[in-house]
This record gives sequence, structure tokens and C-alpha cells, in this order.
Amino acid sequence: MPEYVSKQRVTVRVSLPNEDPMDGALSLAPNSETREGPETVLEMLNGTARVIPFQSTEDGKVLLLNRRNINWVIMGHGVDPRLVCPATFVVTREESVHVTFTDGRGIDGRIQMELPDGMNRASDFLNCAEEFFALRSRLGVVLVNKSRVRDVLVLEPSPSPLPADR
Repeated sequence: MPEYVSKQRVTVRVSLPNEDPMDGALSLAPNSETREGPETVLEMLNGTARVIPFQSTEDGKVLLLNRRNINWVIMGHGVDPRLVCPATFVVTREESVHVTFTDGRGIDGRIQMELPDGMNRASDFLNCAEEFFALRSRLGVVLVNKSRVRDVLVLEPSPSPLPADR
């Protein structure tokens, strides 16, 4: 019989194309596959799982979401920031943008980027391999699925790189 693995539940709001956002919970692994500490929502969304179990707040049912069909995920109130993005993620640059999804809806925010020297634009960051990225918005940190993005409008010129001690 398989061993039961206790998971860390985090409250979230999930947006799917042409649907009203849904409130519920995702379950994170107690240990990250790539570093010390618990799995984060960003790691789970950028992982290899094709479907993500989502428990609805409305009726308690579990809906298996196709990861590639998720527009965005935002954390509920009180979710520990260490469960959103790995602590090893160092923001080296931010750009103000408007993201338009393939269903026509959009959101404003600041792309938080971790880029090596010589790569300093939103286009460089959005062309990286990870499928989801963090967008700091008035609602909090939104984890956005690149494959559901129609376009990204850069609202201001690229700012200078952030200081390394930030």
C-alpha cells in the first residue's frame, strides 16, 4: 500500500479562461525537489505534473486542473510568502507591465525578474523556460502562466537593475 504524504494546504484564487476566478486550496509537498525546505506554489506550477489538484472552497470537491490551462494563481490572505516563491529567487529587476490573456482579460503589475548579467529586459525573462512567473500587483503576487498570455505591454522604460543587497 502506498505511503500517505502529508501536504501543506494553501488558499488560492485560480483563474481559468472565460470563467470567473475560483477560490480553493492547493496542496504542496513537504519538501522541494530542488532545494531545502517545503515546495512552493511557483515550483509546483513550474513542475512536471500535468494536472494540479484544486479543492474548491464552494463545495469541497477536488477539481483536477490542467496546469497549462490556468491563467493565473493568487494566494489567499495569510499565506506565508515562503510558500509562494522559493527564497532562492532573487529579484534583480522589475518592470511595470499590462498582461493580456488569450481570453482578452488583463492585469497590471510589475514583473519580478531574476536575470543573469547581459539579460535585462522583460522579453529576455519571458523567453526563459519556466512556464509561470511572478507578477506583483495591487492584489498581491500573481503567478502567471506564460502560455495563456496573448501579449505583455511594457508600461515604462526598463528601470536600472535593482541593488544586489535588496
